[in-house]
Amino acid sequence: MIYEVTLIMNCELNLRTIYFSATGTSKKIALAISQSIATEFVVEDITFQSLQNTSYATDDLLCIAVPVYGGGVVPVALKRLDAIRGNNTPAVVVVVYGNRNFERAAVQMSDFLAERGFVTIAVAAFVGEHSYSTEQSPIAVGRPMVEDINDANRFGELVKQKLTKGLESVDVSTLQCPDSGEENVKAFVEFVKGYQAEQAKNPVKLLPITDENRCVMCGVCVDVCPMEAIDREDVSVVDPTLCIKCCACVKECPKEAKLLNSPFAPMLSKYFSQPKPNVWVI
Repeated sequence: MIYEVTLIMNCELNLRTIYFSATGTSKKIALAISQSIATEFVVEDITFQSLQNTSYATDDLLCIAVPVYGGGVVPVALKRLDAIRGNNTPAVVVVVYGNRNFERAAVQMSDFLAERGFVTIAVAAFVGEHSYSTEQSPIAVGRPMVEDINDANRFGELVKQKLTKGLESVDVSTLQCPDSGEENVKAFVEFVKGYQAEQAKNPVKLLPITDENRCVMCGVCVDVCPMEAIDREDVSVVDPTLCIKCCACVKECPKEAKLLNSPFAPMLSKYFSQPKPNVWVI
């Protein structure tokens, strides 16, 4: 994949926007934030490839958006960012989650960047449609919506204002996820415990399946898979060691021939249906 590259100096900082976005939600949020900070910026998409030995200076500003999987940053995103290095480079950290809980993800991303020479000056958590969301089990359907993009614009504007006042770091641990309700959380935890116990006795790898009556072997699923986990010659074959269950293949299939029958979907839909607001600390 070729990087989309433009350049800007904003408040004497070069804005560099990085995102991992298998289904497009992190990308939408990252771009909306960045467009409110600067009119032009460098875009580096790590959905399909790593950044190789990329160094950032003190006059760069990094805006990075990554999805949350199971309460943490999706591991492949961290792997693809492993070679980046900063020099007290300011960073805006954004995590995008499916309306349940972003848990440790924001702190994890900030700590990862700090180890590589970056300083987090703003942090946010935005809601995006959950990868497991289906018509039968809707989870944050359609998000980010217009209101979410407006929030992203507002967050970007606040970051821009901060740049004129100073670049002090923020305490990322103060970013708190909106409450889901004690009973909902308790019920979901009990479900997870039961699922894990069953898996311990009878492990089953959750993978996308193909409806052969619908599939026309167009190859779209192969092209959108960030892990190259789908066999181009037979798209019904998915490598279980590579698949991250991002559901890009499911969301993008033009014939709706890809399915992921996750037992988590109905539980997430049941216990985390109340739309959560986006939150940030600047």
